[in-house]
Amino acid sequence: MKNKFLALLSLIMTVVLLTGTLAGCGSDNTAGGTAGEDAQAGEAADSSTAANDEEMYQAVLVYVVAQDSQDQEKVNERFNELTREQLNMEVTLMPMTFSTWGSQLPLMLAGGEQVDLFPMFSSNAVTYAASDYLVDLTPYLENAPYIVELLGMDAIKCCTVGDLIYGIPTMKERSMPNAMVLRTDCLEAAGIDPASVKTYEDITAAYEKVQALYPDMIMFGGSAGGMSAATPGGQTVSFDGLGQVTGTGVLENYGQTTTVTNFYESEDFRYLVDLVRDWYQKGYVAKDMATSIDSGEAQMRAGNLFSYMTNSKPNTKQEKDDQTGYDTTIVPVDTNMMTTGGINAISFGVGAGSPKPEKAMELLNWISQTKEANDLLNWGVEGVHWVEQADGTANFPEGVTAESCGYHQNMGYILPNQFNSHVWDGNSADIFEQYQEVDGNAIPSMAYGFTPDLTSVTDQIAAVTDVTSQYLGQITTGSVDPGPAIDDFNQALYSAGLQDIIDTKQEQLDAWLAQQ
Repeated sequence: MKNKFLALLSLIMTVVLLTGTLAGCGSDNTAGGTAGEDAQAGEAADSSTAANDEEMYQAVLVYVVAQDSQDQEKVNERFNELTREQLNMEVTLMPMTFSTWGSQLPLMLAGGEQVDLFPMFSSNAVTYAASDYLVDLTPYLENAPYIVELLGMDAIKCCTVGDLIYGIPTMKERSMPNAMVLRTDCLEAAGIDPASVKTYEDITAAYEKVQALYPDMIMFGGSAGGMSAATPGGQTVSFDGLGQVTGTGVLENYGQTTTVTNFYESEDFRYLVDLVRDWYQKGYVAKDMATSIDSGEAQMRAGNLFSYMTNSKPNTKQEKDDQTGYDTTIVPVDTNMMTTGGINAISFGVGAGSPKPEKAMELLNWISQTKEANDLLNWGVEGVHWVEQADGTANFPEGVTAESCGYHQNMGYILPNQFNSHVWDGNSADIFEQYQEVDGNAIPSMAYGFTPDLTSVTDQIAAVTDVTSQYLGQITTGSVDPGPAIDDFNQALYSAGLQDIIDTKQEQLDAWLAQQ
C-alpha cells in the first residue's frame, strides 16, 4: 500500500492556500537556526551604526498582519526607539493585511515608491524580478553577516532567478508533510485505537466503522480549492514541483530523480484518485467537495465532519484542536521532503525604489538577530500586549484577552526570523527546536537549490492553470469516473502547452546539474 498523500492547490489559488497553509502556520513555527537572546543582543550592538555622525536613514518596512491594530502607534514608537539607538534609522512601519498586501504592494513597486523591505511569495518574486521591481541583493550580502551565517548561502541562493538574488528567505518551517486530521472522539466511540491509524487502509477502515455509528456525518471533507485528497499543493508533497505547486512538470519520488514528468500521468496520481473515488462511491466524501469553499477546520468545528487533510508539523495537533474545538488525531500520510520551494516560499526583498539598499539589508539583518524586533512586529510591546511566562513562553498580561488586546498578530512565519522570538502559550517552549529537527531529517530533492526561469512559458503556464482549475477539483474529490476524466485532463494539458513547460524545466535543470 502506498502511504503517500498529495493535497490540492491550483496555481491560481496560491495566495488562498498559502494564507491557509500560512494561517495554519500561524502559531509560530520556523526552520533554520535558533538565535539565543544573549548572542543576538551582543550582535545587535555590534551591528549598530548609531555611534557615527551619518545622517539618520529613513526606511520603509512593509510587513503582513492578521488585522489592523488600535495600538499600532505604540509598536511604531518602541520599534523606532530601538532602530534610532542601534541603527541610526527611523523606520516607517507599513502593516498590511493579506488583501491589502496583494493589491497595494505591487502598485507601490510599479510606481517606484520607496519600499526598503517587504515580504513576497516565490510566485510573486518571479514576476517582480522580471518587472525590475527588485534590487539584486548579491552585492549587499556583506551588510547582513548575521543572516548569511544563520541561513547559509545554499538557502539564500534558493531565492534566485538566473544570477539575481531577489530575496532573503524567512526563518520558518520548511518541510510540511501532508496529514489527515481525524476526530479522536469518533475513533474511540468506534472502538478504534487512534494510535493504530497509520495508513490509507486504516483510514478507509475507520470510515466504515465511524459512518456506521454516525450515518449523517461526512467522513471526508474540506475545500477542493484548499486541501483535497490525491492532489498536489502545500509545501511538501511526493514530488518536487520545480517552481510550481501543481503537478505539471515535476520530479517524482520525492525529488529522487532528475527526469521532469507530468505527475497527472503517474501511477501515484491514479492510485490516489481511485482511492478517493472509492470513498466517494461509499458515501464518505462530501458531495459538494468539488465546489466547496469551506475549510476542513470550519466544517469540523460545525460538528458534522470526521476528517480532512492538512499540512503537518510538530504542533499541528495543538493548532487543529484550537481551530476545530475537538481533540484531534493527526495521521501523517506523506514523507518529509526538502525542496527549493520549501525554502523560498516566503522571502524579504528590497524594492528598486530604495535609495540605499545597503541600509535596507542592515535593517533586515538587525530584525533577524534582534528578538525584541520580531516580538514587536508579531506580539506587540512587552508588558502591554504580552508578558513572558515562567516557562519562557508568551501570553497576554493579566486582564488582557485576545479580544481586548490592542496588538496581536500571530504571523511569525511571514516575519524575517520567527525562530528568534517568543513562542506563544499553548505551544512547547522548544517548538522551534522541534522544527529544526524535522527539517534536518527531510529528504533533499536532487534539485534542491535549483529555481527555473519560466518567463518564456508564462502563456503556457496560464493556459495549463486554466485547464487544471477546470478538471482537477472533480477528479480528485471522486466526483467523476477517473478513467476517462484523467485521459481528457491530460490531453487538455498537453494541448495547452504542458510539453513546453516540461522541456523548459528539463533543459534548465540539466544545465544546472552539470554545474554542480
